[in-house]
Amino acid sequence: MKQDNWRQKAFQAKFRSAAYELVAVSPRSLESLKLRGAVISPSQVHAELETSLGPLKLQPIAGAYQGRAWKLTDSEGNSLILVEHETGLEILYITGAVASIFSLVISVFSLVVNDRGRIRHHSPHFQGTFDLINLERRRLDPKGNLVEYTFPSIETFFLQYLSEQNVILSERVSSLENEVTKLKGLLGKIQKRPTSRGKVKRDSG
Repeated sequence: MKQDNWRQKAFQAKFRSAAYELVAVSPRSLESLKLRGAVISPSQVHAELETSLGPLKLQPIAGAYQGRAWKLTDSEGNSLILVEHETGLEILYITGAVASIFSLVISVFSLVVNDRGRIRHHSPHFQGTFDLINLERRRLDPKGNLVEYTFPSIETFFLQYLSEQNVILSERVSSLENEVTKLKGLLGKIQKRPTSRGKVKRDSG
């Protein structure tokens, strides 16, 4: 019980640090994705991704990340956080954000999962190991409690994520439709309101 309490507090502190660094609305708007078994340095990820995505900025950051952390930013200003652990690479990002941010997350996944053999055997700068990769997804619920999921495959995670994004987008569309209906009603009332035209006084000059 004490260990679980310590773990929850550690993740709460981690999400607070990441929320500050990524300028998120709150720590609850973040997710942590851990590629357990994929031990690779963020500098290696940065070097490999630049060959396909173009210039990327990688800068070390301080905070309660339980490991060495870097912020990775693309040319459009989209950022995520990479944390180096002995047990695998961790990615922190704002969930439900613009698609380009998640596209950056996917690029990291693709590099680590699909290209790990090429990196291990052909990169002269590679330092790390690639064992069996398990994906762990962590976030905070509305009460600030740690919620964790383990996925048997990357595909399973993406299916769940895309399903959730579909729900979020549907809710946003419904909200926008309601706002448009309200604005139309307000505009109709304004157009129906009678206008008063006063007589204009003319001076003698």
